[in-house]
Amino acid sequence: MAGWNMSRWRSTASLLLVVGWMGGIAVVRADGEPAGSGPEIVAGSFGEPTDRTVEDRDPEAVGDAEPEANPDEPDAPPEPEEPAAASASAPESTVEPTDTALEDSRESIVESAPSHRIRIKLDATGEIFAPAGRDVPPVRRPIAVDARFDFVQTDSAAADRGVIRRYRDAAADVKVEDAVRAARLPTDARTLRVSIAGATPTPSLDTGFLTREELDLLETPFDPLLLDRLLPEVSPTIGGSWTVPADAVAGLLAIDTVEAGTLDATLVDVGEGRAEVKFSGIIDGAADGVPTHVVVEGTYAAPAAAAGGMRLDAGITNLAVTIQERREASHVAPGFDVEARLTVARTATDERADAADAAEPVASSARRSGVGRPGFVWQRDSAGRYDLVHDARWRVIEDGPDGLVMRLVDRGALVAQCSIIALPRAPSLSPPTIAEVERDLQRSLAGQFGRLEHSSEAMRSDGVRLVRVVATGRADGLPFRWIHAVITDDDGDRVAVTCTLEDALEKRFGAADRELVDGIGLPAPGHSPGKTAGGEETAPDRHARLPQESRTP
Repeated sequence: MAGWNMSRWRSTASLLLVVGWMGGIAVVRADGEPAGSGPEIVAGSFGEPTDRTVEDRDPEAVGDAEPEANPDEPDAPPEPEEPAAASASAPESTVEPTDTALEDSRESIVESAPSHRIRIKLDATGEIFAPAGRDVPPVRRPIAVDARFDFVQTDSAAADRGVIRRYRDAAADVKVEDAVRAARLPTDARTLRVSIAGATPTPSLDTGFLTREELDLLETPFDPLLLDRLLPEVSPTIGGSWTVPADAVAGLLAIDTVEAGTLDATLVDVGEGRAEVKFSGIIDGAADGVPTHVVVEGTYAAPAAAAGGMRLDAGITNLAVTIQERREASHVAPGFDVEARLTVARTATDERADAADAAEPVASSARRSGVGRPGFVWQRDSAGRYDLVHDARWRVIEDGPDGLVMRLVDRGALVAQCSIIALPRAPSLSPPTIAEVERDLQRSLAGQFGRLEHSSEAMRSDGVRLVRVVATGRADGLPFRWIHAVITDDDGDRVAVTCTLEDALEKRFGAADRELVDGIGLPAPGHSPGKTAGGEETAPDRHARLPQESRTP
């Protein structure tokens, strides 16, 4: 029986994939071309600034550290944990904070709410790989991961708000060949909320947004919020077995679907109020739209009571599991073949992770503030020229001096590719006109251009002006759609955004480009911009362009 993890956008070994690029592994297109050779941003110089009045051809509204823990410290006596009933609604497109929402997030912790200290140790070895092109062997790199997590978890006062986690330590040391990278959770992101959407634990800040790297660091298989889904639904006997539901398996392994195989558990022994359970399974499923094969073997301990028949209570106290997984390379990540070993220890504690701390405004001047929501990711331009809060389905495949490239993956299907580039600053009184944007788009597409479908301009609630042009044409014999937008603020800061998609995917794409543009801030928080175009501090004039023939991602 297949199980579908409705909200899973990430991979089961995020700690491996987040550093895949370190060893020279690059995401490639389905046709074998490197990702960097595809459609780039469509952005000309827009000509010299003019004072010409712009006519709106089709107006449309635009929406607006704590010290690390000592791993040798003895654990407190284990106590059962009450299961956390948590849910998360689908992500909303807006990221604007409201006073009411901020105030609602400052709920108090009920004194009787259970609180636990949880320690996780994860190490993995193996290799990552990615296709290098047509008729070329895959590029392979050895990889080793050593990760540790130590946090206090307290149930939220509101059952639908998940749990609050305060991290003492969240770190991973990743080695790809001879290159080593250390990932650490920043101080301003160490108290956060974790809610469950479907079978996916999703961390978020109450008054800010996490980066993709921070989300990747925090994601592990067998998240403590899901452990009790390993427990039987009926009273077992010693030697008795049960099968873990497929949707729970997808969540525990952090994959999208379980297509074949089962995860089976057996009650091995019960003594002194403690049950020992072994579990194992061979699972074939999918993640990010590609096949994955997983072999699981582990044990856990849980409180047990014999009154009225054997009963395993919620609150698994210890878990140790070995996971062997081979996953193919996808549209947004390299493949991997690894063996991972994970241990979880959970003990009751008087310490509390306070929701009031999670609701405090973020301390970093660079992090985007606002009403944080699960399912959104914060991305900041390395030079501080803009920042972006976007739907987590957008996945970064390239981020460098030539711009940001992302792909929209919806339940494993590649829907669109987007390029974002910061343009040189221009005088605020002379932003590009519709006609100039149309001309540059048509010139960039060259022989691929068919016709202009739509052109409009609008003003966001923050005063940022948007020019949006939609064109259609053909590439490699297929009908394509290009959505190009240029946004400009009152100081002349400019960003160009281009989304490329097949015509057949227009309905599935929906308003994703508008939501993406709505999430862009000019400039990024904490950035001190230079002078306008022509001034001494103007950034170098970089010209972004399309290759002569672009391809679908």
